[in-house]
Amino acid sequence: MSETSYAVLTRAKAKFGKRLRDKDYKALLDCENVAEVMAYLKSNTHYINAFGEANERGIRRGLFENLLKQYMTNEFDILSRYELSVGEAFSTYIAHKTEIDEIVRILTTLNSTERDKEQFHFTVPAHMAKKTTIDLNKLADAQDFDQFLAAVKRTKYEEILKGYSLPLPVSEIENKLYIGLYKDLYKAIGKAGLTEAKELKDLFDTIIDYKNFISIIRLKKYYNSDPKMIRKHLLPFGSLSEKALVEMCTADDADGVFTAMCKTRTGKLIEKIDYNDIGELINRVEFRKAKHNMYLSDSPSTVMMSYIILCEIELHNLICIIEGARYNVDKNKIEKLLIY
Repeated sequence: MSETSYAVLTRAKAKFGKRLRDKDYKALLDCENVAEVMAYLKSNTHYINAFGEANERGIRRGLFENLLKQYMTNEFDILSRYELSVGEAFSTYIAHKTEIDEIVRILTTLNSTERDKEQFHFTVPAHMAKKTTIDLNKLADAQDFDQFLAAVKRTKYEEILKGYSLPLPVSEIENKLYIGLYKDLYKAIGKAGLTEAKELKDLFDTIIDYKNFISIIRLKKYYNSDPKMIRKHLLPFGSLSEKALVEMCTADDADGVFTAMCKTRTGKLIEKIDYNDIGELINRVEFRKAKHNMYLSDSPSTVMMSYIILCEIELHNLICIIEGARYNVDKNKIEKLLIY
């Protein structure tokens, strides 16, 4: 193992050791408002440097969440620079995933009448900004779909988006954007060493299997979609066999899809995971696979990507807590949403 590979391995595992623990989540759930959440993070956790000059007094939820996102993105970018084998590709993957997440978020609001502009302005680190193809803040300024299209002009997203008009089929667009993202990711994984490639492929195959599984259930349950329409909305990756996909797509109902999934190799994970709602399964499966890799893998790229996944889940937890504190949601309800 090279010096730089060893550096990313030890750095990622050291950062993983500083993750939020049970006592932190209990303390955060006891916070009565957003200011108390920020004060705890600044004083007791690795987020001490995440907020710059921002003061917890009067902090707005949107700004708070953006500061956390920027901190996480910066951490990912720094870490990916250490891993020379596929780190550059992963850095690009993170940048493009950030773009897609923001595109989907803004498209969703363009379909509605309400926007919190502060929530959408998001600055990526300077090094990662070189890998982004759009100005996310310019994108956030778009007041209508025409302005949005102008913001993505001459980017790889223009071709996908230009054929649409309001109201937007956001799920369909999101699926097309993620197909391109995963195509590039799998290409990068194919260039990794044998062990790393096998571990990374297993990680992302499993994640995509569950994304497709949840998509099939939702399309059947809420839209009564036929098998042909369902196949159009699936990601063409993962480890599910053609036979399993056909069985799920042609099942009579959501229960039939669930039964078919449980018979597959990746579907057997379901019985090992506690969850409240079927929609939680993706994040809980990601958490289980990534945590396993953090403890047992010696492949720098696998550890790096697993750490990034765990950070994204920690960010999801914090956003749940922040919004719970902002809207006075019962802490027991919030706790059920947390994954740790």
